[in-house]
Amino acid sequence: MPEIRAYRSRSTAPFALDHLLDKALTVAAWVASESSTTRAEALQPLVSQWRPRTAFDSFAAYDAGHTDGLATQGYFGAAFDGRYTYFCPIRDHNDRTSVHGRVLRLDTQADFKDPAAWDAYDASYTDGLHTSGFYGGAFDGRYVYFNPRDDGRVHHSRLLRLDTQADFKDPAAWAAYDAQLPHSGQGLAFDGRYLYCCPGYTRSATGGLDDEHSGHILRYDTHASLKDPASYAVFNAQQLHPEAACFDGAVFDGRHIYFAPLSSGHVLRYAVAEDFADPQSWGLYDARPLGMQMNVGAVFDGRHIYFCAYSNSTMLRYDTAAPFDDPLSWDTYVPVKNSGFDGGFFDGRYIYYVPFTRAAAPGQSVFHGCWLRYDTAAPFDDPAAWDAHDASYTDGLHTTAYNAGAFDGRYFYTAPWRGDRDDGRAHGRVLRYDTLGADGAFSLRYGDVGHNGGLCAAVPGPNFIVNTTAGAVSIAAHQTLAPGVHHFAGVYDGAHIQLYIDGALAASRSACGHPLQQTDIPATIGHIAGGSARFQGTIAEVYLAPVAQSAAWIAATYRAGMPT
Repeated sequence: MPEIRAYRSRSTAPFALDHLLDKALTVAAWVASESSTTRAEALQPLVSQWRPRTAFDSFAAYDAGHTDGLATQGYFGAAFDGRYTYFCPIRDHNDRTSVHGRVLRLDTQADFKDPAAWDAYDASYTDGLHTSGFYGGAFDGRYVYFNPRDDGRVHHSRLLRLDTQADFKDPAAWAAYDAQLPHSGQGLAFDGRYLYCCPGYTRSATGGLDDEHSGHILRYDTHASLKDPASYAVFNAQQLHPEAACFDGAVFDGRHIYFAPLSSGHVLRYAVAEDFADPQSWGLYDARPLGMQMNVGAVFDGRHIYFCAYSNSTMLRYDTAAPFDDPLSWDTYVPVKNSGFDGGFFDGRYIYYVPFTRAAAPGQSVFHGCWLRYDTAAPFDDPAAWDAHDASYTDGLHTTAYNAGAFDGRYFYTAPWRGDRDDGRAHGRVLRYDTLGADGAFSLRYGDVGHNGGLCAAVPGPNFIVNTTAGAVSIAAHQTLAPGVHHFAGVYDGAHIQLYIDGALAASRSACGHPLQQTDIPATIGHIAGGSARFQGTIAEVYLAPVAQSAAWIAATYRAGMPT
């Protein structure tokens, strides 16, 4: 078999593959990272044949609203575990008492429009608790967590958890615990160990369910028992300022958790290496003078945090390499008028903003389906860097009003909420977008974006993804690495996909059996073609061959050491 070897420099020059790929592939790289540049949540490509599509027109839709005989409508966010996308259940109707716990799941290795690709489980009453009404989810490498919001009567903290190593429909796979905090969560953050529930509201003494803003951040230690009260801690951000409350979504950049302000315009930041209970570990920045209004969700591209404007069009981003409290560290731009969004995605080049509500003209609906996209390879305030696509009617379905979603590396899937064509009810019409098409076959990555969707969270760590003729298949280690020299290898043989780190198998998963996508785009080292995603270190050598190398071969390669 022909091989491509001996790329022993820091050059990022693309190269053409001199052979066709079928069902066998090994991609390996020797790399060195430094502590000052390591970002656990940055998309850091090592060697890739991967180029996000420049055309903005590849949407598909499927009505999953009646899956497994259940009413599977009304979801706030979604989480991806490497194969399945789980949609987080919220309500059947805009009526707050219509909460539900019917989790909808999609097998991303199956046909999106095949009913057999979808299943559902009613987790509304787990461990004797009323486990309904959730807002966002997280995946820690084994468990999917659903973030508690309210049960229609009170805000609750009944954290729901699924063991992905068990049968999805087995009640024993599900567990729940009530942390006894009467405050709502609105999106989750994850730093590799701790989950952070973004605080939303609490019931006032005399008012309604959402009359009083909350700054109470519930944190859970995923290394500890779900049902041990000592696994939980609470920090009240209103110690910092009375308006440090009511956030909607958060994102992790490898050093800090950033909480997106829904109503106050104050961005909250926590340094994860510092004491959670110490107010000195927290920072607050009032971005209102820069034009910040309401936001739902935030997205990280490896350097900038993008806040997703809700019911307005004023987009802000923060440069994480610059001081947090310096106005010069922030950019503001209004790319469209009278719009609004709910969550977003990053594919290595583009930021996508999910449409929800807008300031509508008389006679028009406040709900819309006009997507907005920003090219991170261009200046933030360049009008040419922004484009839009109206996906309000897709595959014969009315596809508006979404609440974030999840990304599998090629497709992102939006969580269906509600619009104006369903008599006030929620809907189950999932909208999918293809960011890649046939413009890619593989990507070996030092790290990947787990907080992708705006309201969901993960820290995938090292990752290997292949684009087959039936879609993306990926595997991740779900661990962060110590700085220094490492050897990575991704192997695909059609039946399995595997990831090796420093000569040892780090993760393995069965695959769909489909061949790799044939493409003639060049392979790149250290970056995604045409995009802004970059590896923040040195790549000494890459190896690529159309064979599935053995564990013994990879171990021997590692023992031989990095070339000098």
